[in-house]
Amino acid sequence: MLTQEEMTRLQAEGHDLIDTAGFRSAEEFVIHLIHTAAYAHAARLVEGKTVLDLGCNTGYGTELLSRSAGRVAGVDVSEGAIAAARSTYRASGIEFQVIDGKSLPFDSGVFDVIVSFQVIEHIVNYANFIGEIRRVLAPGGVVVFTTPNALIRLDPGMKPWNEFHVREFSHSELRSLLGEHFQCMSILGLFANEPLYSIEVNRLTRGREKARVASAGGLSVMTVRQGAKRILPRGVLRVARAVRNLVTPGSDARTADLMEKHGVESLFYQEDNLESALDLMAVCSDDQQALEDCRRKMVKRMT
Repeated sequence: MLTQEEMTRLQAEGHDLIDTAGFRSAEEFVIHLIHTAAYAHAARLVEGKTVLDLGCNTGYGTELLSRSAGRVAGVDVSEGAIAAARSTYRASGIEFQVIDGKSLPFDSGVFDVIVSFQVIEHIVNYANFIGEIRRVLAPGGVVVFTTPNALIRLDPGMKPWNEFHVREFSHSELRSLLGEHFQCMSILGLFANEPLYSIEVNRLTRGREKARVASAGGLSVMTVRQGAKRILPRGVLRVARAVRNLVTPGSDARTADLMEKHGVESLFYQEDNLESALDLMAVCSDDQQALEDCRRKMVKRMT
């Protein structure tokens, strides 16, 4: 297994930067909606508050939060992502910083709300990661995590087929981990109207099938990809990734139709049927009333 330092370096150097300007396939558009829906719902929690976006990538979600928050900071381990965020949102007043993956460059107890979306699955050292979150969280503050749902992505015992993921969680596993660090918690599942739900489930099914084939051959998907990275120059790998994206299933016409008919209002969080959720959200706090207020806002559908 990679150390946290190795995983942080892999994430900083190799993870794709999120592009919200155009989508090459219907699947890519649905992934964008899944990620954006978390920020759209979290924006209900941040009015006038001091907010940290931990793992902000190119800052598209940080900017959404900044429209109602009092102060927002966005941090990421990727220098490229932070450079893109600063360039794109230079007039927004958001504080973007590169972090080392070990500590947060903020005083203790300064953030009312901390969001960390699609990050915890990349973490090796949970105690350090969550410990730093708790250190900078204000008394009575709320932390919101999102992460993929392992139950619709992986077979039992299967390692993540996403090369950047250390561990993927079921709702019970996520509750168990975070319950060690927070007194109060609510786990929600993300769902989508059709055909968005089926498009994402079909994508995940193909990923699982490929992982099964690799496993049957005695190799993990991670091993195959790491071997390629050791052999092939980085420029060749970038071209290969671009070609892979271009041939992702989906047509321009289908994507345009989905974009016309669907937005984040087509996605919603609920508290039941978590085994079938596209994504998981954990709302955590040491203040039960603060948690209840946030939970009610999160499960309210967009209009």
